[in-house]
Parts: sequence; C-alpha cells; structure tokens
Amino acid sequence: MTTLTIEIPERVGKTLADLVEQLGGKVISVTEDVKQSRASKKKQILDDVEESMKFVKLHEEGKAEAKTLEQLLNEL
Repeated sequence: MTTLTIEIPERVGKTLADLVEQLGGKVISVTEDVKQSRASKKKQILDDVEESMKFVKLHEEGKAEAKTLEQLLNEL
C-alpha cells in the first residue's frame, strides 16, 4: 500500500477523506489548521502549568509529597 501526504484546503478535507475510504483506502490522520494547532498547544501548556501550580500548593500545605531530585534522576 502507498502512503501519501497532501495539503488541501480545509473545506475539502472531509470530502476527500470520504472519497479515499470509498476507494478502499484508509485515512491515517487529518491535521488541523496551523492556527488551531498552535492554540491547542498553547492550551495544553497552560493546563500543564496550572496543574503544576496546584501540585506545588498541595505540597506546600503538606497534602502531597514531592519527589527528590535523586528520585527523579533514578527514573531516567
């Protein structure tokens, strides 16, 4: 089987994916618009920072135990 990577306008993406499947092919992935992708990455980073800050607060309150640097390095 042959794998193709193509760039097409977003408005025809679903139509082309449907056509490929009707022809017996398989659509492996559909990449979002670059702006949406950047927004998604930014949101993920902000969510990760927020989660980290919550953990730091729990640790400061004595409700969570943080690993030592030695423990973290041993995991590598």
